[in-house]
Amino acid sequence: MALYKYKVSDKDGKVMQLLIEGDTPDDALNRLRGRNLTPLRCYGETSSGDASGLSLKLKKRFNVYEFTNRLTPLLAAHIQLERALSIIAGGMDDNPTGQDVVNSLRRGLHEGRKFSDLIRNQGDRFPRIYANLVETGEATGCLTEVMRELQRFLNDSRELRDFVITSMIYPAIIMSVTFGVIVLLLTVLIPRFSKIFLNMGRELPLPTKIMMNISDAFIGMWWIWPLLIIGLCIFFNRVAQGGKAKDVWDKLLLKFPITGELVQAIEISRFIRTMAILLQNHVHLLQSVKISVRVIQNGIISAGFARVDSDLRGGAKLSASLKKSQHMPMMAIQMIQVGEESGNIGQMLDRVADEQEKNIKVKIKRLLALFEPAVIIILAAIIFMVVISIFVTVMEMNEI
Repeated sequence: MALYKYKVSDKDGKVMQLLIEGDTPDDALNRLRGRNLTPLRCYGETSSGDASGLSLKLKKRFNVYEFTNRLTPLLAAHIQLERALSIIAGGMDDNPTGQDVVNSLRRGLHEGRKFSDLIRNQGDRFPRIYANLVETGEATGCLTEVMRELQRFLNDSRELRDFVITSMIYPAIIMSVTFGVIVLLLTVLIPRFSKIFLNMGRELPLPTKIMMNISDAFIGMWWIWPLLIIGLCIFFNRVAQGGKAKDVWDKLLLKFPITGELVQAIEISRFIRTMAILLQNHVHLLQSVKISVRVIQNGIISAGFARVDSDLRGGAKLSASLKKSQHMPMMAIQMIQVGEESGNIGQMLDRVADEQEKNIKVKIKRLLALFEPAVIIILAAIIFMVVISIFVTVMEMNEI
């Protein structure tokens, strides 16, 4: 659905600007009137990034985790899908955007369309695996069981993401404080200290000269920092759009000695977890591999599995085909081989994914354990250099 920007008036006569979703302009108008809002002016279709003038009610986005956590227990209680969506929509008065998405799904069901197709039409609001699993549940009559698997998968993914974000808060604060202290030393303390001794007409010692030169270079080339920030913003914007910039970034991430290993582990864990869920829900192996490869966000790692599909079509086993990729850990290959021999490859992949996620958390903890003292040592070294330069100068002045 598209976003349309309107100037509206509520029942009390208050005028505001807001964004509203709709399949067509007429659909957007009907949704406005359904909220007892009077449209005054239409600015046309706009992008989701245009948030100027938004009312507070429209700042919330559709939350796929919350939606799945509400839908799964309703289906498990043998409530029909359309009725379950109606109940969910009724509990989203504080989130008009989410309410519109759920009501759109309800309307599609009334029109006789498949739930999986309706989810695909929602674009990136739902993960790529979502519609494929729902389609499998519709075909096999096991939608409730599929939704339980989806709920577990999404909650595990969010837990891992939240763990990474939470773990990075403290290091980010340390880095910010360290950078602030360094800037303060180089731009305020050292210039003022040096000026005092230069006014005395004495030649400064070598350590003090070195710190002064560093300070002068830092202050004199101040214009580099805004250009660097602008350049990074442009680069990451192009990375988000894909293309050559994303390929360069993906290569850099994997080449870094510490983060490269972590990024690879996260991508492989996501790939294995997705394939495990699909196979356990009776999705064909070829289709499972295709969907799982598309889940990988790093283009270099994704390209490493490009030939798995053709190998499987040629009669190769999954373990033999995955073994050709340099990104798959040998432990995972061996466990997949055991799963192929026992006929429980889906369950074995699930265990491999659990083990991978445990290893990821351990690696993150070790990385943070190394990072924090490293930053403190760097800050201490810089302060030590400043103190030494000041101390040497003071000692020479006392000798005079």
